[in-house]
Amino acid sequence: MATNKIVLGRYEEVRDGVPLKYKIQTVTSDLIDDVIEYMMAHFLTRQPLVAHDGLLKEKHSVSSYQNFWKNVLECGESIVALEDREDERINILGVNLLNTSRKRQPFKEVYKGEKFNKFLKFVKELTAKGEVVFEAHDIEKYQKSCGLSVHTDYSGYKIGYRLLICQDLLCKRLGYRFICTIFTSRPAQHLAGKLHYQTIAEEKYETMEIDGQIAYPGLTGSAKLMCKAL
Repeated sequence: MATNKIVLGRYEEVRDGVPLKYKIQTVTSDLIDDVIEYMMAHFLTRQPLVAHDGLLKEKHSVSSYQNFWKNVLECGESIVALEDREDERINILGVNLLNTSRKRQPFKEVYKGEKFNKFLKFVKELTAKGEVVFEAHDIEKYQKSCGLSVHTDYSGYKIGYRLLICQDLLCKRLGYRFICTIFTSRPAQHLAGKLHYQTIAEEKYETMEIDGQIAYPGLTGSAKLMCKAL
């Protein structure tokens, strides 16, 4: 667990002649509310399963997402890309919510909202297919991402790529030897592949079943559980 601020990298990138300086650091307690607000505006509105189900119209599911993120953020391992400014204004460019998955660890949290719990079932079932990594790599834990997002206004500045690179750096610092994450969008899957993640399990949205029913009919694409050794 990272309890203090850890700055993992400072970068300057140019897109279409416009420079941008930013840093990637762990999310400290004073940033938690800002990160949750960012994720509401820039992650949920673009997440394919959320959009398909109209989850944003179900208030219990929305509040459950916020509570879930708060629980993850309070673990102290999540990272955020911030514009590197001379003043104290906070401008979030991207986020990678990070947490620990342990061998044979039961999921005990209880949340409200039919659509959020449907999403959780999907996550649990796909994650369970990756249990083989514990034995195959002789590990007791790995780090997972619970949400990777880049602000659309800042695409093209390599923020997503560097959030994943900085996750590697943080994992090594905290003693992790393995990372596993469910990537639900094609751009994130492509980025993970470039960084040597391997696909452990894949579920096509149009055939995925939850409780005996096709969960996301008409939705193209797939979710991939992708992992890498450090």
